[in-house]
Amino acid sequence: MVIQEDLLITFGADIIQLQKSEMLFAENNAPAYYFQIRTGKIKLTNFQVENREFIQSIHENGDSVGEIFLFSKYKYPVNAVLMEDCTVLRLERSRLLKLLESDFEIQMKFLHYIAERSYHSCIFLNSLTSEDATHQLLTLLNHLKDGQTTERYSYKIPYTRKELAFLTGLRIETVIRTFKKMESENLIKIIKGRVYY
Repeated sequence: MVIQEDLLITFGADIIQLQKSEMLFAENNAPAYYFQIRTGKIKLTNFQVENREFIQSIHENGDSVGEIFLFSKYKYPVNAVLMEDCTVLRLERSRLLKLLESDFEIQMKFLHYIAERSYHSCIFLNSLTSEDATHQLLTLLNHLKDGQTTERYSYKIPYTRKELAFLTGLRIETVIRTFKKMESENLIKIIKGRVYY
């Protein structure tokens, strides 16, 4: 959790309920709120021609969504789309700034959170420049598993092959074919259609 819920509520956050496929915010809108997921899953995504999609990132319980854009003069470069029904804490930008000004320790935790996400984004985006699908998928799997567990095949990948394709920019067929190759090389296990890393 980025910021304690009770602290957000003290500073005036409201709790909103949204349904799967709704947009929390849309590309080219001006950022006005800090959003923190209480329950559910949200993707930051861009829609491309021919109904293609590129998922920038996926956020779950306790994560904030789009907070970095509150600190620039630019509009949202992405859409925030619900992957399932969600409960979200929403706090006006001006109130978030007051909250951060109120406690240096909270500021530092917030900055640490943003720095961690920026680091992982850079690592992940760098892997997308590789033409090697195995390298791209391994980078993504390492990112997803990071801090979860160190045991081999103990982490169940929580996304579908389609979502993984949208996260990497690969075709679904390429993801499926690459996973079969990775399984034959003992890099992953596929059990009842689910990928374990």
